[in-house]
Formats: sequence, structure tokens, C-alpha cells
Amino acid sequence: MKDAYERRALLLQLGDVLKMLDYIKAHVRDAQTVGDLVRNYEALAGIALLDSVAQTMTVSELEYRALRAFCRWPQLLLDEPLDHGALAAPVRALLFEDNPYGWETWTASLARDVPWLGTASAVPA
Repeated sequence: MKDAYERRALLLQLGDVLKMLDYIKAHVRDAQTVGDLVRNYEALAGIALLDSVAQTMTVSELEYRALRAFCRWPQLLLDEPLDHGALAAPVRALLFEDNPYGWETWTASLARDVPWLGTASAVPA
């Protein structure tokens, strides 16, 4: 049963990422960096991924990298068994490659529900 809760937590995270990307495309016109998004768009407050990635990353880079990092999650979340490395590795490589503190922060925000996420990225994307 624990596996179902982990899948649910990851699905909710994926939903947050998709809502974030949708909001950015629909409403953000003047933000150049992730830091601009965090400072100027209250609707994006509290999104763990957005708070954890490098604040100097450009908005267009965030969009591109997030789409690539999470695009396989829907299928992976349906697979048996759950492939921890395949879920974690692309997110770490694409969004946190030069930001280990951000990776630790993001995975810590999910650690209660998905305790293995922070250590599962040993498998290449």
C-alpha cells in the first residue's frame, strides 16, 4: 500500500509542475528569471520545485527543462514496479545538475511521502 501513496505524491508533484507551466505560459510576460517569478507572481508561491531550482535560470530554460524532466512521469507512474531511478534521474540532471542544494531542498519537501527520491537518481536519464 505504501507504493500507492508514493505514486500519489509523485502524481500530485507532477500536477503542480504542469499547473506552474500552464500559469507561466498564460500569465507571465515580464519575468526573465525564476527569481523574478518567485518575487513577482504570488500564484506561484509555495511550488516546491520553483523554490528549489536555481533562481538565475531563465524562464524559458525552466519551461524547456521541466517539460523534458517530467515528460515520462505519466507512463513511469503506471509501470510495475515503480522505477525510482527513471523518475528521479532526469529531474536531477535537467533541473539540478549544478545545484545540489536545490536538489536536496526539493527532495526534502517530498521526503515524508517519497523517502527514496533524494537517493534514487543513480540511474542515468
